[in-house]
Amino acid sequence: MYEQKIKDAAVDRRRHKRYRVREGALAFLGPIPGTITDISRGGMSVKYVVFEKRPEQTLKLDIFFSEEDFFLPDIPAFLVSDVDYPSEAPFSAVQIKRLGIKFGELSSEQEASLQHFLLHNTVAEV
Repeated sequence: MYEQKIKDAAVDRRRHKRYRVREGALAFLGPIPGTITDISRGGMSVKYVVFEKRPEQTLKLDIFFSEEDFFLPDIPAFLVSDVDYPSEAPFSAVQIKRLGIKFGELSSEQEASLQHFLLHNTVAEV
């Protein structure tokens, strides 16, 4: 019962529905590329391979999807979570992280582009 309340509280915090993204959508967190796993009007989650650099707490990011020639640059954002992502290979030395990202204030043009991305490049509600 207690666990269900925690789960319900976590879901209730989100103001926007999250959607799974079609394969191939990328986010560039400054010089760090990552794969977008899900997205909403308010933020997204991204998986990335940890090398030397890690994303800053406050950043500008770009969304890129080559299949549709989609590019949305300079989105103001900040990190809300940074957790280890389990490797698919049991003995892999590669460290993968999953970032929770919240978008900052978007321009009306950025909001329109993000809405277009949500309509045309997502596959299911999370």
